[in-house]
Amino acid sequence: MTTALDSDRALEDEAKDRFGFSGMAERLAPSVVEASKGDGIVIGLEGRWGSGKTSLLNFLRKNLAASEVEGVHTITIAPWLNGDTSPLVSSLLEPMAEILKQREGEVAAASGHQESVTKRKMAEVSELLRAYGPKTARRIASVANVAGYVLPGAQTVGKVVGEIADVADQVLPYGQTPSQMKQELAQKLQELDLGFIVILDDLDRLEPEQAVEVIRLVRSVADFPKVAYLMCYDREVLAQALETGLKVTDGDLFLQKIVQLTFNIPLPEPFDLRSLFLDEAQSIYVETIGEDLKGELLDDFRSAADREGAELTTPREVKLALNSIRFVFPQVKSDIYFPDLCRLQLIKATNYKLYKWIEEYLAVRSVLVTGDATVSEQEKSELGQEIKKLLPSDDVRSSRSISNLGRFIPGLANTAKPDERVFSVVNKSAFAGTIRLKRLGSPFHHRFYFALTGSKTVMPDGEFDALLELARHDIDQLAVRFCENAQKRRRSGKTWFEHVLERLDDELISSLDEDQLSGVLTALSHMMDVALREDNGVRLFSLSLDRIANEVAKKCLKRLHELNHHRQSEVVRYMAREGKAINWLVGEFFRSQLFDHGRVGERAGHPEQWEITDSTLDEAIEILKVRFDHKEILDSIPKFPDILAYLYGWLDIAADGKAAAWVNEYSESDEGFIFILHHLRGWAMSDKIYHPLSQETVSNFLDWGHVTARLERMAGGEFANQVIELKLAIEQARH
Repeated sequence: MTTALDSDRALEDEAKDRFGFSGMAERLAPSVVEASKGDGIVIGLEGRWGSGKTSLLNFLRKNLAASEVEGVHTITIAPWLNGDTSPLVSSLLEPMAEILKQREGEVAAASGHQESVTKRKMAEVSELLRAYGPKTARRIASVANVAGYVLPGAQTVGKVVGEIADVADQVLPYGQTPSQMKQELAQKLQELDLGFIVILDDLDRLEPEQAVEVIRLVRSVADFPKVAYLMCYDREVLAQALETGLKVTDGDLFLQKIVQLTFNIPLPEPFDLRSLFLDEAQSIYVETIGEDLKGELLDDFRSAADREGAELTTPREVKLALNSIRFVFPQVKSDIYFPDLCRLQLIKATNYKLYKWIEEYLAVRSVLVTGDATVSEQEKSELGQEIKKLLPSDDVRSSRSISNLGRFIPGLANTAKPDERVFSVVNKSAFAGTIRLKRLGSPFHHRFYFALTGSKTVMPDGEFDALLELARHDIDQLAVRFCENAQKRRRSGKTWFEHVLERLDDELISSLDEDQLSGVLTALSHMMDVALREDNGVRLFSLSLDRIANEVAKKCLKRLHELNHHRQSEVVRYMAREGKAINWLVGEFFRSQLFDHGRVGERAGHPEQWEITDSTLDEAIEILKVRFDHKEILDSIPKFPDILAYLYGWLDIAADGKAAAWVNEYSESDEGFIFILHHLRGWAMSDKIYHPLSQETVSNFLDWGHVTARLERMAGGEFANQVIELKLAIEQARH
């Protein structure tokens, strides 16, 4: 299956070779065989991690196997899997001894004087090799014992190796030094008509001390004629290990003294890596979704593979990116935008630091958008400095430019000032588009790309979509859910209901049908007073909740008028007649229509900008005038969450003096008088927030002279403290 994870095993099947490794191996093998027939050579097969060295080796071994008929034998050793240096010496020499023993048996089956001589020579070389290993191990052991005082654990290794060598001395009759034995081995190997190719893979995975020991063994201990060593490594990594292990300044220069010939894994042909990613990622999409990529989605996917895929340099990076997509996409297929997932995983595979920067930036941007946190200028500057280091290019076409990243990460700008490179303003259309498509830049969806789940500060799409479905079929339940959300606060202190209102932006509202628009408007008309009781505090730098809800309602009205203006008029009349949130309807919703239509204030809008017609507004006003006189509403006014807003709305809508009459009647008692004055106070900010009591506001409902005189009479009485506070509020209003 395409969506099954790739274990990243090296290739062995030529049919799966998309980068020409099998062809390279076929042409490389004869040269390696020829090299094994000379005085001995060390060949370096160099390539970055993940470039395909082991895959090339697998194909090379198949081609070398055919060379055994020429007397050339291939031995593969993985020093990375070996323990201490003693087994490594054995792993270099024992396979050669074993091959000689096997050949000795084959020769013995033949007849003639020459075969007998060859058999004897092979037996001698085999015996010498088996003795040479332990003798060499003794020398390495003594070095390890000395190094043990510096290198942890080396004493134990040295002791074990030394014991092995002692046993070898008792068993083997040779009294020669390792140097003498090596000379004799070299002479006898030269006389034999066979060669050895020793493949040492993954040298770049060794610890520095291990890497140094392997290099020394190859160059000094096991440097024999007719033996070609094929060492595979990442040159930069191995050179660094040698610098550390040998404490030299140039590990690359030291490596040149050891390796006489290098063959570099060539870069893949242009677009090969991108082509592989494109094909496999598209197959993952088809298998997961059940249909082909098409239209704009396909175009954007190809753009992602082309631009971000330009940074791919090794087959392993392709596998890493594809495995991440295989792992993530089936789990979040409904919550993300596939081309952006591909972009992100390509960046993760090729530039991990940039990937982590994107994760941090989007997390901060998300809580900024939702209002759950703020960010300091220093934090902005630090993020701006870091992104310029990661993406230094000024070429908008380069994948290493901020401008390119800004195509799918909102709020980025390639400017001179670091703090202006991040969190720049995004136009409403682009912002809404990221949310609608669930793109990586969406503050409501970005976390799915990194954590397979949404942010705790964001309502899940399923829950939000359920609200929109209730707007069609169960408006009463929608109002209940809105009320529940209004009573639950997020980490920022804002309510979940406000979060719902923020998500009802222009683009989303434009996608709603008549029933949904009608349902949202009706639900707001029933529950907004509940929301205001929970959240009606002063907001210095943002719209108040009643105004946020009014803006959403206006957008819904406008869209509903476009779809069905008769239905819109019916909804407005229903809201005026049946809406339970009478405080919000009178104090904000319908009063704002009076301003827009120029009936009060000085901000009249052009008729083309109106949400409702003049005639619909007139009908609503007549309905409200009747409701103003309802006893249950009159009795409820003192319990309203925003009494001043209601009184102003009543005053402007009815224009019949009844609002002032109710205030005067309620103020007949001293308690009622103090209550009303407190609720007629506004707010202002200087060094702190004040709640002044202005003559202008009070005079709309009460005689100002009578108010001030009455306060003087009440000074020192039952409500003395409240009177002092109100007098201070009057002074604040004057100044």
